[in-house]
Amino acid sequence: MARPNRKRQPRRGRKTFRRSGSVKRVRARQKDWTVSASEQDWDELDHEALERVMPRDERDRRKRIDQVLTASPQEVEPVTSFAPEVEGATALVTAVAGMSARIEIEGRDRPATIRGLLTELDTGYINPVAVGDDVIVTEDGAGAWAIESVLPRKTILARPDPFLAPRQQVIAANVDQLLIVSSWQEPDLWPELIDRYLIAASLSEIVPIVCVNKADLIADAREYESVTQIYRDMGYRTLTTSALTGAGISGLRSELTGKLTVVVGLSGTGKSSLMSAVQPGLNLRVGEVSQVHQQGRHTTTQASMYRLDGGGYVADTPGIREFGLAGLTLGELPLYFPEIDELAADCRFSNCTHLEEPDCAVRAAEEEGRASPSRVASYRAIFDELEV
Repeated sequence: MARPNRKRQPRRGRKTFRRSGSVKRVRARQKDWTVSASEQDWDELDHEALERVMPRDERDRRKRIDQVLTASPQEVEPVTSFAPEVEGATALVTAVAGMSARIEIEGRDRPATIRGLLTELDTGYINPVAVGDDVIVTEDGAGAWAIESVLPRKTILARPDPFLAPRQQVIAANVDQLLIVSSWQEPDLWPELIDRYLIAASLSEIVPIVCVNKADLIADAREYESVTQIYRDMGYRTLTTSALTGAGISGLRSELTGKLTVVVGLSGTGKSSLMSAVQPGLNLRVGEVSQVHQQGRHTTTQASMYRLDGGGYVADTPGIREFGLAGLTLGELPLYFPEIDELAADCRFSNCTHLEEPDCAVRAAEEEGRASPSRVASYRAIFDELEV
C-alpha cells in the first residue's frame, strides 16, 4: 500500500542546507530576516559592542573637520577652549612663535613649548595658542615648561586666514580693549582700515579706542577735527597723541591701566613708539616709513604682550595692510554703518547697493556733503569684499 504524501515539518531551530555539488553541504542563504528578527527578544541598544570601528573622539574630530572645511565662515562656531584633563599650574601666554611660547607664571617670565596634541585638535583656528591665553602648564624635572591645554577664552580677536579660509587666525585672546592706532601723516590716515577694526571689535565684543598719532604733523586743525568728529559722533573714544612731543601720552596711559589692550594699525603709524612713550624701557622695535610707498616697514614680526607698571597689559601686534572680517554677512553690514543705513531708507530701491542705482539717497547725500565720503567708501569696499 502506498504511503500517504505527508509534508514533513521541519524541526524548530533546525538548520537548513542546500547541496553544492555532489557531496558538499552549504548552509542556505536566508533571504528574509524580518520574521526571525521579530521573534528575537533583544534590544540592540542593550548590546555592548566588543569592538568599535572608529574611536568616538576620532569620529567627533573628523566630523568637526568636515564641518569646518565645508561650511561658510558664518556657519562655523569656533571653539573657545580646548582643555584635555591635565593637572598643572595656570599661566598667561605673553608671546608665541610657532611651537614655542613665553608664559608668565607666578610673576616670572618663562619659555615654554606647545604640546603637539594641541595642533591636532580642531578648533576652527590655525594657531592653537595665542597671546593672552590662560593655559595649563606642566614642568618637567629639568625645569622646562610645556603648555598642555587652553582655558576658556572671554574674547577672541581674529581674522580669516588668507590661505586656509574659513579657518581663522587668533591675533589675541581675552582682550578688553582694541587700541586702533593711525597716524595723521607718514603714512596718511586710512579711514577704511579704522572702520574695519571698529567692526572687528564690535563682532568680538571688545571696546575700541581710536588713536590718531603723529599729532605734530597736523597742519590744518579744522581738517583734523572734521575727520575725527565722525568717530566721536558714533560714540567712540578718540585720542590724539604724539610719541615725538609727548602730547596725549598721559591720557593714553590712563586708558591702558588695568586692561588687556591689543594695539593694532598700519605699519609705521608709531604703535611701538607710543608704547615705549607710555612706559619707557619696553624697548620695542621701532621702524621707519618707506619713502617710496609711504607705508611702514614691518618691525614687529609676532604679537607680544607686556606688563604695564601701573597694571594691565599691552599686546603689540605686527602691522598689517589688510584685515578681513570673519563672520560678517551682507545683511549685517548696515548695522555697522548706521548713518548710511538711515539714509538708505530714502533710496528708490529697497535693495540698493549705493553703487550705480538711480535715485540713490546715499550717493546724493555724499554729493551734498551730508554723508562722509570716507565712510561711504569704506562701506562700498567692504560690500564688494563680502559680495564675492
